[in-house]
Amino acid sequence: MWAVTDRPTIKDVAERAGVSIATVSRALNDKSDVSGSTRERVREVARSVGYTPDPAARSLAGQKTRLVAIVVGDNAGHRDLSLIFFGKVLTAISRRLSESGYDPLLLPPDDIGLDHGVDAAILIGVDADDRLVRELGAREVPLVGVDVRCTGGRSAFVGSNHADGVRLALAHLHALGHRRIAHLAGATNTFAGSERLEAFRRETAALGLDIPDKLVRRGDFSSASGYREACAVLALDERPTAIVAASDLMALAALQAIRDAGLQPGADIAVAGFDDLEAAALAHPPLTTIRQDRRELGMLAASRAVELIEDPEATPPDTILPVELVVRASSAPA
Repeated sequence: MWAVTDRPTIKDVAERAGVSIATVSRALNDKSDVSGSTRERVREVARSVGYTPDPAARSLAGQKTRLVAIVVGDNAGHRDLSLIFFGKVLTAISRRLSESGYDPLLLPPDDIGLDHGVDAAILIGVDADDRLVRELGAREVPLVGVDVRCTGGRSAFVGSNHADGVRLALAHLHALGHRRIAHLAGATNTFAGSERLEAFRRETAALGLDIPDKLVRRGDFSSASGYREACAVLALDERPTAIVAASDLMALAALQAIRDAGLQPGADIAVAGFDDLEAAALAHPPLTTIRQDRRELGMLAASRAVELIEDPEATPPDTILPVELVVRASSAPA
């Protein structure tokens, strides 16, 4: 991570002036869309805290390097899991950046700074309140979060409709007659994990299902946590008739846990996953899951990064991509 200095940042000015980072930047650069009173307030705050624009950042702003950092973190505790899911996303990001005349620079979250001279950063598997995100935002580096919500005027969000995916899975299982449904949750410090867990609770309540807390297990998207938590619900006196897992890796492990318990996955206990990894269709039985358009996630993330770089006034809206229920043999009637 970068070292923290006592030098005032543009974020300090923005907080004290009660405006966004983008407004501070526009005010200090005499942009016409900032009112005179706001411009004077920003300048007065900048003077009072001793803020001066970072020469390196100003140099980068005026002289593009054509590099876009792709920061892949491990906020679920397993960086390799991010790479398993986001492989297609990364490929699509790289392709779209190349088409737009930019080069991708793949970095871990502890190896990025102004020394790399990046024009923007695409963040994957990084917590929204991570020090990295705060530092980049303070330096006005355009940020695109893939399932990461970044604050600041120079940022954009791209993600899938996680809540709708859980709703589709539950509606499918409910229509098959399942009423005692367990959830193997992903890492809840992540946007996807928390969204899917909240959606499970909300949608089961909407369906009139009384799901006891012991049927909601906390994992971290990994196969190991999926197997462990599936074994836990299978050991209950009243085991579930169906399992909704927060990832395909967890769901595939649950299939094995069911077999190890002497039961038949799909027939005795239905299982649904989330992601539609390539292994889902090859599982035994093939896995019912929620398909995310990983290629489109990558293409949009790269497009948003280019948009933020080339148009300093751009404020892209959140982009939430639809998901699709893929029904396979792992979900059978109760």
